[in-house]
Amino acid sequence: MALLGGGKMGCDVAACFAAGGWEVHVYEPMAAARDTFARRLAAALKPMRAPRNTRQCVTLHDDLPALPWQHIVLAIEAAPKKLILKKILMKNVEALVRDDAVLATNSSSLKVSDVTRPLKDKTRAAGMHFLTPANIAPLVEVVRGPKTSAQTIRRINTWLRALGKLTVNLNRDVTGMLVNRVQGALMREAFDLIDRGIATPEDIDTAVRFGFGFRYIACDPIKQRDFNGLEIHRDAAAQIYPTLHNGKKPARCLQTLVRRGQIGVRTGQGFYKWDNASLQRQLEAYDRTQSAALKMLKRS
Repeated sequence: MALLGGGKMGCDVAACFAAGGWEVHVYEPMAAARDTFARRLAAALKPMRAPRNTRQCVTLHDDLPALPWQHIVLAIEAAPKKLILKKILMKNVEALVRDDAVLATNSSSLKVSDVTRPLKDKTRAAGMHFLTPANIAPLVEVVRGPKTSAQTIRRINTWLRALGKLTVNLNRDVTGMLVNRVQGALMREAFDLIDRGIATPEDIDTAVRFGFGFRYIACDPIKQRDFNGLEIHRDAAAQIYPTLHNGKKPARCLQTLVRRGQIGVRTGQGFYKWDNASLQRQLEAYDRTQSAALKMLKRS
């Protein structure tokens, strides 16, 4: 299989397929990303407990035509979120791959139909959205484009399930897919609460993680509505829904931070202050907690 992009996402997806026994070819045009790829791949494989020689299944390339396209049955675009770049990659790859190869985009927000617009054969194109970190997170969203064939969807689901991934299938191509649409609704309300001075970022994080978020490790949100009683949720919804924020623009607090250049860990400041030590501790705890949660979910 081929991965078009060797950044954070591309590297973690490469680890998933390599650990599953696939020969993986990664195309990365940026020298800086290639220089750190081997170290990042080793780090991605570590929590997967993959054999040491798994890294030998991954080959890094800086020349797109140099990949062994005659042997590749799946190509996943994992380039930065720039539509024009993704479209160019898709068009170039279609000219190289076998007629029976599947072409997928890993975009987390762009529509499959937009990314795959330059393709001549759109029946073999679909969305494969791996969640971050892709080497640990169990879920992958599989998105059907307007012309994606049923066979293409079946092949993707078969491959992913063989890797131990859990798939959810979207029968329509919508912006943001499933996970980010639901998450976007949550974040829109959370940011509005910050804008109105009702709660701090710290209190919102605590409320979500140790409130309803805590329950989700044991019970799914819609299933829990059945447990609680749908009439209770109906009555609460009638009271709460009319008061929820439904703005169509990013929140004021978010736009202000971005305008200041305070965009998160890369600049040392976002909603929280970050330094290298605190970031490393948080990332290590993040991976440990997600790995432990995954083990619990598999036992439930």
